[in-house]
Amino acid sequence: MKMVRCRICGEVYLGSETPSHCPFCGAHREYLVSSEEYPADINDVQLTETERADLETSIELERSNTRFYLGMAQHKEEPVLSSAYKRLSKIEAEHCELFCKLVNIDEPDDLSAPMEVSDDWCVNIAESVEREKRASSLYRQFAARSTNERIHEVFDAVSAVEADHIEFDGVASAYAGCD
Repeated sequence: MKMVRCRICGEVYLGSETPSHCPFCGAHREYLVSSEEYPADINDVQLTETERADLETSIELERSNTRFYLGMAQHKEEPVLSSAYKRLSKIEAEHCELFCKLVNIDEPDDLSAPMEVSDDWCVNIAESVEREKRASSLYRQFAARSTNERIHEVFDAVSAVEADHIEFDGVASAYAGCD
């Protein structure tokens, strides 16, 4: 049995093999380290005003995406897609929680409240693609201008996760017959 910890979200994974992605936040394998390699003070960072503003923007973005995916998960007529988007909502909530830790504020109270979404899977998936493109692009910009190594690492990793979600939306679109 292996125990690894994600440098991005801090969650611990137990399993026989190191997964390709963190099962909690989606970070890629290179961010999964032994628990001994995880610094206890990893999120104790001094933020510039720009970094704080970028994190606050990110909190709102992830809050909205969490609630959007929860709304999609409410549509049980397609259980595979419903379950997949429920999982994405958990990943986005994990991102929101991480950004809140870095700013040292409480998580938003409404992270478990589904947003009202379309009844049309194709419309929702198309919106998901736009949301993920926006997030991935913003996080790349935030990473590029951050002066704090930890903030750069987090934005770089989360940007890659959001890009993975765009790929997933392509699979979901084909599954739903949207092509």
